[in-house]
Amino acid sequence: MTKKVLMLAAKANMIQQFNHRNIKILQNLGYEVHVATNMVDFGSMSVEENERFKQWMSDNNVVAHQVDFERRMGSLKGNIRSIRQLRQIFKENNFAFIHVHSPLGSILGRLVAKQFKVPTVYTAHGFHFFKGGPKSGWLVFYPLEWIFSFITDTLITINEEDYVLAKKHMHSKHIIRIYSNGVDVLNAKKVTQLEKNIKSKKFRENLCIPESAFVISSVGELSSRKNHKVVLESLNLLNENERKKVYYLIAGIGKEKNNLLKMAESYGFQNNLVLLGYQSDIHSLNFASDVSILPSLREGLGIAGLDAVVDGTWLLGTEVGGVTDYLIDGKNGEFINPENPVSIKNKIEKLLHFKPRVCWNQSLLNFDYSSVDSIILDIYESMNRENNEK
Repeated sequence: MTKKVLMLAAKANMIQQFNHRNIKILQNLGYEVHVATNMVDFGSMSVEENERFKQWMSDNNVVAHQVDFERRMGSLKGNIRSIRQLRQIFKENNFAFIHVHSPLGSILGRLVAKQFKVPTVYTAHGFHFFKGGPKSGWLVFYPLEWIFSFITDTLITINEEDYVLAKKHMHSKHIIRIYSNGVDVLNAKKVTQLEKNIKSKKFRENLCIPESAFVISSVGELSSRKNHKVVLESLNLLNENERKKVYYLIAGIGKEKNNLLKMAESYGFQNNLVLLGYQSDIHSLNFASDVSILPSLREGLGIAGLDAVVDGTWLLGTEVGGVTDYLIDGKNGEFINPENPVSIKNKIEKLLHFKPRVCWNQSLLNFDYSSVDSIILDIYESMNRENNEK
């Protein structure tokens, strides 16, 4: 009998961005991989990227199931519909275990898996409750995560803060920490300064940005949580001569696009704000940047910030979640207060006159694909052994 595993997330972008390699690991272990997600309302990626993802699943023999998960935590009516769709998928397939992601997907997925007595692996891509976070996160999401931890076989956290909290308060059989989904640290180290300079020059030329300009970049969904507006507020506090030198590039899509454009226009900065849309080549963007900024109000890990420091770009990053696992203040970047544009302006102003050298940190090797994949392989093999022992 063919062994089957279900990979589940509310939105397709969560599978596309974080689970290609997990799917291949499962297939190499002999599993037929199924994916249940919303490929119509697919989250924070472009239409073209969503189509490429669906084609990738088809090319790699992944069985795709459309589930009409709603946004955020969904409505009662919508969640009941999603549960019915999931139940039908479970009835038609005998899954060895499931791997769930995202708050809504993980809750509904674990609920149905419990009904069908299917073991679960859950990756928490950053708890919605954290030190210094809003009370609403602790009042709503903490009780949900605590309750559902009782029916979770393996809980995977992606940052140290969540891992410590989970070990203390959650009740999953196994609690394991990975270093994000991984980035290509080893190959990033091999890129020479000459190669970086060539890619930087080409990237800037394509955007008609002068070599003498000071480029700040952000990568992330155009949303209130990613908080790009605070950077514009900070830049507006620079004097006119300083502001003229600065270009702010944002890679990402989202509903805040028009608000950001209106803000830039009101500040007279519209010619120096460049919204790049969805970008596949983040490395060239980092090489072309004098500084990367991650002003998010909440981050599970902040893969954009990790990419920046691995690429050797100075990072101004918010001091939340996994950002503190790789940003070493004064060595590869500086922490910022994402709600204080004056303090951010002061840091940018200083960087305009002095560009610090990024120091390599050996601990970044923990975030390499090979390290992360090794842990995931162990988790999947452990699930396989436990199934065989039943």
